[in-house]
Amino acid sequence: MNSKTARIFCFIPVAQLVFWLVAFFSYSDRKEISSSLTQGLILVICGFIPAVGTLIMLIFDIMALIKISQEDADPELPIIGGLNWFDK
Repeated sequence: MNSKTARIFCFIPVAQLVFWLVAFFSYSDRKEISSSLTQGLILVICGFIPAVGTLIMLIFDIMALIKISQEDADPELPIIGGLNWFDK
């Protein structure tokens, strides 16, 4: 799996936790996609909040997928874009 595919897997809104886990375990260089992993995990957690959280998750997922397809880099999402938990 290349880095662009792993980044996309972090933000697929349908069964996002499953796709996030696939990206986490299948891509060996986590430092390269660490920002996407962090933002994807935050959106997974946000999706557990009924209605409002799910809507926010879907909006951010779509924004991230568009940025990944255009730039092929870690997307910088508003509010959560500066967080990076997997850069160790």
